[in-house]
Amino acid sequence: MLKAIADERNRLNVRQDLSGLGCFKDDRIVFWTWMFSTYFMEKWAPRQDDMLFYVRRKLSYVNTDNTEGKKLEVEVYRRDSKKLPGLGDPDIDWEESVYLNLILQKLDYVVTCAVCTRSDAGDIHIHKKKSQQVFASPSKHPMDSKGEESKMSYPNIFFMIDNFEEVFSDMTVGEGEMVCVELVASDKSNTFQGVIFQVRSFSEKRMMKVRKRTGTVFAFNNIEKF
Repeated sequence: MLKAIADERNRLNVRQDLSGLGCFKDDRIVFWTWMFSTYFMEKWAPRQDDMLFYVRRKLSYVNTDNTEGKKLEVEVYRRDSKKLPGLGDPDIDWEESVYLNLILQKLDYVVTCAVCTRSDAGDIHIHKKKSQQVFASPSKHPMDSKGEESKMSYPNIFFMIDNFEEVFSDMTVGEGEMVCVELVASDKSNTFQGVIFQVRSFSEKRMMKVRKRTGTVFAFNNIEKF
């Protein structure tokens, strides 16, 4: 799947370099609807859950020069729903929809939290660390107000740890220490891995500020990327 996406993007770049023009919209829709159907809608396609995510572009305003401004909305359906948007629906951003379903369903994420110190030479020494699997979501909800409903956050993707205090309860930070955070993504077969988020200077002072603001031990619940 990733190779097909890379090949398509290279094809578009070559075509644009040769002609000086972008490709036709219909040409792009054909490829991205095929990708969406093949990798997320077909029964044989490996899947994590029964949900499909569609990114819809809706007209929100018209500028003074008559250009249209559009906002993004994420629509969620079950695969067997009779209300699924039709393939080729011009209001659906099919490329964005492929990327979103790829992020949510085809990749695994592990977050690592470590208590470290930095030597005079600048080297980082790890004293304690823990790792936890997390799940990507296009929505968010306050971790200190469990009664509140989730709110759509797309295009921001959140990685939540609902049981953070239970998992990381013994990750205490002392004077002169700092917290290092790393989020790693990998495909289901673990063929490749990549660091997509990294913080190496989360000091004790900053952590205390976050704790006062969020009411949690650590603002790991609010990690945001993409």
